[in-house]
Amino acid sequence: LAKLHSGPINMSGQDEVYDQCLIEVGEDFSNQDLIKCISGRWSSYEKEDPLEFSRSVLLVYSASLIFFMQAGFAMLCAGSVRSKNVRNTMLKNLLDACGASVAFFTVGYAFAYGGDNKNLD
Repeated sequence: LAKLHSGPINMSGQDEVYDQCLIEVGEDFSNQDLIKCISGRWSSYEKEDPLEFSRSVLLVYSASLIFFMQAGFAMLCAGSVRSKNVRNTMLKNLLDACGASVAFFTVGYAFAYGGDNKNLD
Protein backbone atom coordinates (compact mmCIF):
# COMPACT_ATOMS: atom_id res chain seq x y z
CA LEU A 1 0.00 0.00 0.00
CA ALA A 2 2.78 2.43 0.75
CA LYS A 3 4.16 2.06 -2.79
CA LEU A 4 0.80 3.03 -4.29
CA HIS A 5 0.67 6.11 -2.10
CA SER A 6 4.12 7.49 -2.83
CA GLY A 7 3.12 9.93 -5.58
CA PRO A 8 3.36 13.70 -5.92
CA ILE A 9 -0.42 14.12 -5.68
CA ASN A 10 -1.67 15.77 -2.48
CA MET A 11 -5.38 16.17 -1.96
CA SER A 12 -6.02 18.50 0.97
CA GLY A 13 -5.73 16.34 4.05
CA GLN A 14 -5.93 12.86 2.64
CA ASP A 15 -2.19 12.28 2.88
CA GLU A 16 -2.16 13.33 6.52
CA VAL A 17 -5.00 10.95 7.40
CA TYR A 18 -3.29 8.08 5.58
CA ASP A 19 0.09 8.75 7.20
CA GLN A 20 -1.41 9.06 10.68
CA CYS A 21 -3.23 5.75 10.25
CA LEU A 22 -0.07 4.03 9.01
CA ILE A 23 1.71 5.17 12.16
CA GLU A 24 -1.21 4.17 14.37
CA VAL A 25 -1.66 0.63 13.04
CA GLY A 26 2.08 -0.03 13.06
CA GLU A 27 4.32 -2.18 10.91
CA ASP A 28 2.22 -5.37 11.12
CA PHE A 29 -1.21 -4.33 9.90
CA SER A 30 -4.04 -5.77 7.88
CA ASN A 31 -5.82 -3.81 5.20
CA GLN A 32 -9.04 -4.03 7.21
CA ASP A 33 -7.44 -2.28 10.20
CA LEU A 34 -6.08 0.44 7.95
CA ILE A 35 -9.46 0.95 6.28
CA LYS A 36 -11.19 1.21 9.67
CA CYS A 37 -8.69 3.79 10.84
CA ILE A 38 -8.96 5.85 7.64
CA SER A 39 -12.76 5.79 7.58
CA GLY A 40 -12.91 6.81 11.24
CA ARG A 41 -10.54 9.71 10.75
CA TRP A 42 -12.09 10.73 7.47
CA SER A 43 -15.56 10.96 9.02
CA SER A 44 -14.17 13.34 11.64
CA TYR A 45 -12.36 15.22 8.87
CA GLU A 46 -15.70 15.66 7.06
CA LYS A 47 -17.17 17.26 10.17
CA GLU A 48 -14.27 19.70 10.35
CA ASP A 49 -14.55 20.79 6.72
CA PRO A 50 -18.07 20.34 5.30
CA LEU A 51 -17.15 22.34 2.21
CA GLU A 52 -14.61 19.69 1.19
CA PHE A 53 -17.25 16.98 1.55
CA SER A 54 -19.72 18.94 -0.61
CA ARG A 55 -17.02 19.44 -3.24
CA SER A 56 -16.45 15.69 -3.34
CA VAL A 57 -20.17 15.03 -3.74
CA LEU A 58 -20.36 17.60 -6.54
CA LEU A 59 -17.37 15.98 -8.26
CA VAL A 60 -18.95 12.51 -8.18
CA TYR A 61 -22.29 13.89 -9.36
CA SER A 62 -20.65 15.77 -12.24
CA ALA A 63 -18.65 12.71 -13.28
CA SER A 64 -21.82 10.60 -13.36
CA LEU A 65 -23.54 13.20 -15.55
CA ILE A 66 -20.61 13.09 -17.96
CA PHE A 67 -20.80 9.31 -18.24
CA PHE A 68 -24.56 9.47 -18.82
CA MET A 69 -23.88 12.09 -21.50
CA GLN A 70 -21.52 9.60 -23.15
CA ALA A 71 -24.29 6.97 -23.10
CA GLY A 72 -26.71 9.45 -24.67
CA PHE A 73 -24.21 10.23 -27.38
CA ALA A 74 -23.89 6.49 -28.03
CA MET A 75 -27.66 6.28 -28.52
CA LEU A 76 -27.55 9.25 -30.89
CA CYS A 77 -24.82 7.59 -32.94
CA ALA A 78 -26.68 4.28 -32.94
CA GLY A 79 -29.79 5.99 -34.31
CA SER A 80 -27.78 7.66 -37.05
CA VAL A 81 -26.45 4.50 -38.69
CA ARG A 82 -27.98 1.44 -40.31
CA SER A 83 -28.95 -1.43 -38.03
CA LYS A 84 -26.05 -3.59 -39.19
CA ASN A 85 -23.54 -0.96 -37.91
CA VAL A 86 -25.08 -0.31 -34.47
CA ARG A 87 -22.76 -2.78 -32.78
CA ASN A 88 -19.69 -1.07 -34.26
CA THR A 89 -20.79 2.40 -33.15
CA MET A 90 -21.58 1.14 -29.64
CA LEU A 91 -18.14 -0.42 -29.40
CA LYS A 92 -16.57 2.80 -30.70
CA ASN A 93 -18.37 4.82 -28.01
CA LEU A 94 -17.46 2.34 -25.28
CA LEU A 95 -13.80 2.46 -26.28
CA ASP A 96 -14.00 6.25 -26.40
CA ALA A 97 -15.29 6.35 -22.80
CA CYS A 98 -12.62 3.88 -21.64
CA GLY A 99 -9.86 5.79 -23.41
CA ALA A 100 -11.03 9.09 -21.94
CA SER A 101 -11.06 7.70 -18.40
CA VAL A 102 -7.58 6.20 -18.81
CA ALA A 103 -6.30 9.49 -20.23
CA PHE A 104 -7.82 11.40 -17.31
CA PHE A 105 -6.22 9.13 -14.73
CA THR A 106 -2.82 9.29 -16.42
CA VAL A 107 -2.69 12.99 -17.28
CA GLY A 108 -5.76 14.95 -16.22
CA TYR A 109 -5.78 13.92 -12.57
CA ALA A 110 -2.32 15.36 -12.03
CA PHE A 111 -3.40 18.68 -13.55
CA ALA A 112 -6.63 18.81 -11.57
CA TYR A 113 -5.30 17.67 -8.18
CA GLY A 114 -1.54 18.07 -8.47
CA GLY A 115 0.55 18.66 -5.40
CA ASP A 116 1.35 22.12 -4.12
CA ASN A 117 4.72 23.38 -5.28
CA LYS A 118 5.79 25.83 -2.61
CA ASN A 119 9.23 26.40 -4.14
CA LEU A 120 8.19 28.78 -6.89
CA ASP A 121 10.99 31.26 -6.17
